[in-house]
Amino acid sequence: MNEKDFIDKMAEKRGITKKEAKELIDDYNSLKKEALLEAGTLTINDMGKYILQEKPAREARNPMTGETVKVPAKTVVKWRPNKKFKDEVLAKPKKKK
Repeated sequence: MNEKDFIDKMAEKRGITKKEAKELIDDYNSLKKEALLEAGTLTINDMGKYILQEKPAREARNPMTGETVKVPAKTVVKWRPNKKFKDEVLAKPKKKK
């Protein structure tokens, strides 16, 4: 499912216009980002936990040339689904395309 399909479903489910649904989803995503930047973690009930994690600088090897390259430090976002989410998602059979 892509963003357009998701917006269409949200609009249909809530009985609102697609524009209102897009604004709602954009606001939700914006608030998630702000909360994550502010606190470093964000827990959403029935879903899981978003965590900002610092990755230190390291050396890696280019598999094509064997050359050692330096990888700079960076911050990544990790998402850890909670048990309820995993049980609900993994319990349902996957749809075939």
